[in-house]
Amino acid sequence: MNRVVVLLLILGMAGGVLHLKNRLFKRPAPADMAWVQTAPASAPAAPDGAVVEVYGRDGCAITRRMLVDLQAANVPVRYHDIDAAHEQAGFHARFENAGLLRNGSYALPVVAVAGYSYARPSSSSVVYRYNAR
Repeated sequence: MNRVVVLLLILGMAGGVLHLKNRLFKRPAPADMAWVQTAPASAPAAPDGAVVEVYGRDGCAITRRMLVDLQAANVPVRYHDIDAAHEQAGFHARFENAGLLRNGSYALPVVAVAGYSYARPSSSSVVYRYNAR
């Protein structure tokens, strides 16, 4: 029994040290995703006025990857951070009855393109839907 207690103490201390290291020495965001955090809420639209609306959180890696992929595909994007108070009400009003709510939460990012709404779609399907509008 003493071995188990000692092992648990060692593992607990190692976890605490790792947690403290991560908290004190934060890694900077990768260079290709740094623009996401400062992206404006509006983007230049296509000649026909079509814009892909992406709703997500700045801290969500899947949302950031979606934005990077859409930018690489030259798809005009309007990003909405749903953690901002003024965006939350509009987000819930728009998607509450869209069938995207699962177990009380949304799978982010939620993307609106060409009149359709998708929860956590692949970036290739969003690009396809945008080009086929």
